[in-house]
Amino acid sequence: MFNYKAAPKYANAKTAWWDMNGCPVPEGYDAGRVRPSIEGALKELGYYGPVTITAMGDLAEAHAHFLQRLSSTGIVVQHAINAWLATLVFNDLMEFKRNNPPPATIMLISDELDGKLNFPLGRNQQIQSGYNLVLASSCGGSMYRLHHTADWRWKTLLEAAADSVSQDTTTSYVLRKCSSWGDSFTLSSFVCRACKFTGLSVASFTSHLSTEEHKKTVSSPSFLVLASCIKYIMNDQAAPEYVNSKTAVWWDMDTCPLPDGYDARRVRPSIEGALKDLGYYGPVTINAMGNLENAHPHVLQGLSSTGILLQHTTRVRSYIYHDLSMFKVDNPPPATIMLISDQVEPVLSIFLSLDHQKSYYNLVLARTFTPPSMSRLCHTAEWLWQTLLARSPETTSCVLRNSASSFLCGSCNFTALSVTDFSRHLSSEEHKKEASSGVAAHDNLKPSTKINGCTSV
Repeated sequence: MFNYKAAPKYANAKTAWWDMNGCPVPEGYDAGRVRPSIEGALKELGYYGPVTITAMGDLAEAHAHFLQRLSSTGIVVQHAINAWLATLVFNDLMEFKRNNPPPATIMLISDELDGKLNFPLGRNQQIQSGYNLVLASSCGGSMYRLHHTADWRWKTLLEAAADSVSQDTTTSYVLRKCSSWGDSFTLSSFVCRACKFTGLSVASFTSHLSTEEHKKTVSSPSFLVLASCIKYIMNDQAAPEYVNSKTAVWWDMDTCPLPDGYDARRVRPSIEGALKDLGYYGPVTINAMGNLENAHPHVLQGLSSTGILLQHTTRVRSYIYHDLSMFKVDNPPPATIMLISDQVEPVLSIFLSLDHQKSYYNLVLARTFTPPSMSRLCHTAEWLWQTLLARSPETTSCVLRNSASSFLCGSCNFTALSVTDFSRHLSSEEHKKEASSGVAAHDNLKPSTKINGCTSV
């Protein structure tokens, strides 16, 4: 991961949350150097202006001198038991966003970036545009599931300033900064998140942490569940910007097939009807893909007659991801993307989530089952495929009279304009040879996507 220079709009607005349990101050390191170290790393990338830092951790055994040194530089020190940390950081981050409109930069210093924090932050970033994210952790990690512009190893960040910030410089730095901040920062708070206690001095804070009242509170906590931080999104009405914009549908026919005896001409009106119920009235394109070698020509003809593009492939997830990427190049938001597949979780959603954090398209889903847990993808509507198909008994009025839909074989890069030519190709020896060799000509144009060194679908 490269550390990118700050975009101009993010140069002056910054805040940081620091998980002290996962990223502690090294033994013997002067706690008064933490703030100048963080600010120094940010300034090297062009982030200037004030930085607010909230440090959280289990501080019951922390030395008073250590706490004083942190506080003296304007860092807000908060005691929180380890089981609560990820939830508290996320809740505070959401509160910050509610009170601070973008643009702004958020820095997270934690080893939970690939753990408990990854899921809710990934979903939130898909809808909260204008907040730049930079990261630091003690041991690194993939972190590719969160879109960010910089990341550091925690010890490296601290050591980089250690050579340039002497003990005397640190002391004068602290005094100068405290003077410029004024009383609100000179009287930095000490907070116990378990008891909602706030103190203005190290003495009152450490005294509270040793009280029986505090010990009783933390010995039988009502632990917060991280997933409860995010409300499961029900089917919402289309936002104004999506009412008349384009909707592109990708349908995985392998995992979401047509029921036996179902009239294929009903698929398009069923999909469009479900979308219109939520206020989506713009043009709809539908790409259906899957292993079509054994599909009945009558089904293919029925789908094609309503303007659905049919693609034969045994690599549906790769095609969906590639085609989605190409769609976004040619169709800037606002636009709606609909995925009909049982393969959205778990693999496809990881990579689409990262992409969604950067592009802010509206997303709706359909599948044959209700997932046991919330998707990584932040979407505004979801249907059961069977229920969606059952909604439309009418077909003839929705059939496109002037249809020139293509049939595509992804294995051979073959395109046809008729069911007859397409079916003949799929049964040909040339196609069977190409498919059995495992080397698809069109797949050479659609290699497995790599994101930060991680192979996708």
